[in-house]
Amino acid sequence: MKFRQKTLLAKIEATYGVDSTPGATNAMLVKDVELTAMEAESIDRDLVKPFLGASETITSGAHVSLSFKIEHQGSGTAGTAPAYKDLLRACGLAEIISVGTSVEYVPVSENAESASLYFYMSDNLHKLIGARGNVKSSFEKGIPYLEFNFIGLWEDPAKIVAPQGDWSAFKKPTPLGVGVTTGFSLLGYAAKPYSLSFDVGQEVKYIETLTTASVDLSDRKSSGSVSIEAPNLDEHNFFLDAKNDVVGSLTIQHGQVAGLICKIDCPNVQLGAPKYGDNEGTTSLEMDLVLIPTSAGDDELKFTFM
Repeated sequence: MKFRQKTLLAKIEATYGVDSTPGATNAMLVKDVELTAMEAESIDRDLVKPFLGASETITSGAHVSLSFKIEHQGSGTAGTAPAYKDLLRACGLAEIISVGTSVEYVPVSENAESASLYFYMSDNLHKLIGARGNVKSSFEKGIPYLEFNFIGLWEDPAKIVAPQGDWSAFKKPTPLGVGVTTGFSLLGYAAKPYSLSFDVGQEVKYIETLTTASVDLSDRKSSGSVSIEAPNLDEHNFFLDAKNDVVGSLTIQHGQVAGLICKIDCPNVQLGAPKYGDNEGTTSLEMDLVLIPTSAGDDELKFTFM
């Protein structure tokens, strides 16, 4: 069994916890996969005997977790969802399709969807049923990525021949850079970004009652961080913005070709205390971000593919 021989399939579930049986066309093109094949509580029986020694333990609450990265790229056709759409939906994001124009993903507070994930380690199949997760977005020099972390209900692993995945819906990523990444604005200032990251901030919990087991999204606190070229204070004073609890918008667009445009919008961003840094001899300004919903709710972060 070769360590690099891995296959991941994912498909949204029609009913929570009912296996959607993903197939070859549901293959995900991923990297940096980390599987925790069994997470569980070990209960010590701690039995009293007339001699010393350990007691047996009993395993309870077994479940599975999986993390990986996917290249942040569109479908190639405006108004068509990206190939990893089911993963975004299983991270508590609602899909809004404007045919021929765009596909948006925004957070929801109720009725989050779930997915069935099949992870093959060579031909050893580990299933995550009723899986829900969190997603982070990273924009730094090179390829932009989405980082997913999922928890799923346990099913006994089994040896099953892995399917030949169909990754044809995944498009080659466009590196970040001049003329491709545009429209960055932070609190109304067109700053020069070095790096930018977002965390949808879903709190993913495996929950057991006496009769049921589920994976729930129990809370959400979206956040981020940014590093920009430090402006002169007479151009824009981010220190005063932080001190005075100023709230404003953030936006960035990557890609200029229809179908390969990825945009992120945050209407209400509050800054943490700015810190100076050194970026190859140029002064940078590094800040944590809190992403706050408007009074409408469920809109603190929006992913758009167009």
